[in-house]
Order: sequence, then structure tokens, then C-alpha cells
Amino acid sequence: MALGVSGQQAAHKRNEFVVMLTDLFAPMGHITARRMFGGWGIYCDGTVFGLVAQDVLFLKADDACRDVFEARDLDMFYPYGPDGICISYYEIPGDWLEGEDDILPYSRIALEAGLRASRNKKTKKKKPTR
Repeated sequence: MALGVSGQQAAHKRNEFVVMLTDLFAPMGHITARRMFGGWGIYCDGTVFGLVAQDVLFLKADDACRDVFEARDLDMFYPYGPDGICISYYEIPGDWLEGEDDILPYSRIALEAGLRASRNKKTKKKKPTR
């Protein structure tokens, strides 16, 4: 069900774009991709930091790093079209994927946003002890 850094795939139809991304992001850690909502989630060591929809990469952002993506004038992800809600992922231009030097710094920023979101979820789930 997941793609690994080797580009191997289980039962799902092969998506060459996603395989290319898992290889490109390999220097960050163990990269996997999982089918979700008609697209793909991109994970590093179990933390989601990117989405792929219609062969377009979107990287995760939060309040701590949103300005980095906005400074580059990147578009936000609107999964239900321009009149729908937006989520905190930014569209990455295709030419950034031509080499690690362009994309890896932003991918690491997105991973940090994913790690913060994961920590926040764990903190919210903890209930006070009595």
C-alpha cells in the first residue's frame, strides 16, 4: 500500500510522479507514500509533510512557517476548487523538482510543520490524570 524509497509498490497502480518524489526526498529519511482521498500523502519517517493531487506536489505549512511559502508567492491547496476551503499546503512549482537543492529546504520546512502538528495532536489527546 505504500511506496518506499526504492520505488517498489504493493497492490496500487504505479504513479511515476510519486515514485520520483520518494526518490527525491530520500535524503530526508524513510520516505513513503500512501493513497488518500484520490491522491497521495507523502511521509518522512511516518510524518506527513506533502500531498500529491493530480500529479502536483503540495507541501505542508503552519503558522510558524507559512510566511516562507507565501514569500515565494505559492498558491494554497483548495481541494474542492477555488470557492471551497483551503488547507495549509502550498503548491510547489514543477521546476523546483528538478534537483534537491531547490526542493529539499522547503521539504524540510514542511516536515517540521508536520512534526509540530503531530506533537499538537498528541498533546490534545492526553487527558489529565486524577
